[in-house]
Amino acid sequence: MNYEELCGKSILLLGKTRALSHEEFDTLLKLHKIERVGTYSKSVALIVEGRMMNPYEQAESARLYEAQCTPIVELSRVEEWLCRSIEPNRLLMSLKLSHNQERLVGFLQNPYITDELFFKLLKLYDWQGEGLFDNDTNRDVTAAIIGRFYVDLDRNHNVQYAMSGLAHLIEQYGNSDLISAIAELSPIAKELKTPSDRSLSGVLDAMALHSETKEDILRLLMGERAALLAHRKPLDLESELLALKEEAINRILSENTTLSKEGADVLERTYPDLIASNTILSDEQFDRLVIDYAHNLAGNSSLTSVMQKRLMVLHDEAVYRSLASNAMADNTILEQLYSTGRFMKELASNPSLNQKWLEALSASFDVEVLSSLAANTSTPIEVLYQLSLDRRFERAVKTNSAFGKHIQTHNIGWF
Repeated sequence: MNYEELCGKSILLLGKTRALSHEEFDTLLKLHKIERVGTYSKSVALIVEGRMMNPYEQAESARLYEAQCTPIVELSRVEEWLCRSIEPNRLLMSLKLSHNQERLVGFLQNPYITDELFFKLLKLYDWQGEGLFDNDTNRDVTAAIIGRFYVDLDRNHNVQYAMSGLAHLIEQYGNSDLISAIAELSPIAKELKTPSDRSLSGVLDAMALHSETKEDILRLLMGERAALLAHRKPLDLESELLALKEEAINRILSENTTLSKEGADVLERTYPDLIASNTILSDEQFDRLVIDYAHNLAGNSSLTSVMQKRLMVLHDEAVYRSLASNAMADNTILEQLYSTGRFMKELASNPSLNQKWLEALSASFDVEVLSSLAANTSTPIEVLYQLSLDRRFERAVKTNSAFGKHIQTHNIGWF
């Protein structure tokens, strides 16, 4: 329905509004030159079914349905249309001048305003020097943030009212704008500057690890969470982290596959084995490390075909095992290793192994081979079903993300 056609006409609302207060509802109707009336007459152009209708309104609704003389719509459709007509600057100015926090919270709980307006309104909220869940209103606003951006909230509605819910929101659905908005919340901003509230640790940890957290926020997290920042992929603030010259931090950086070539060159002196296993290899690095750290290199996901062939001619058992489990190993290399009849445990764990071979490995009597298959995301679903019937492998299958996705996709009541 084109609601613009209601200009100059009247509507009947049965029940109460939901996303908007009655006052806001009427104000927005007036902007469109629409009048809300309390009783039905022939001049009514639209009937809106709201929430919590009393017995009289329910009876009236039923009568009007039978009469079919005037269109009847759900409240949500009208409220959504009205909210789209809100002028953001006018609303923001009105709220700034009035300091009406109750009205502000009402808009923050409104699902129909844009995310852009939501973030602007959030900056106006006064947390009263208290925490995110320390009073009813703060709790409502925190729940509004989580509820707005958390996908499939109906399946996990309690997440709105727990600090872990905010951390999970960042981890699962965070983006640059959302994380920045959360970082600016008074209780969070205070914690970033002067850490004291341990209940916020999970939220700050999630920020430190998220790939879209802005650099200015990461710098504020550096003091308490340098180790977490060293885990980030892609890695940020690398030079600042290296400048700390802390052994634990440097070790984590050496294991980070997004470490720069310059950073890898610095840390290779102290952690050559970790650099060999994780860094994006250049030919020069490979040549330096292949003599003493060949088995570490064999597990590196950035190996070129030439590098893999050079490792194969070393005829080293440890090298073969690392290559067999390397998901980036060439098919010719995997075929060569498979044909030996050895390294079956490692090959069974490799998600790049040919499906035919993975299925063939399911006939093995080796518990380690079958355990690897149960955890491998590329193992054929039919094989995973069979393995799940064995208590030894049941847990590995149920925690296999590919199997879980299959169960959800096919709507099977497995879990």
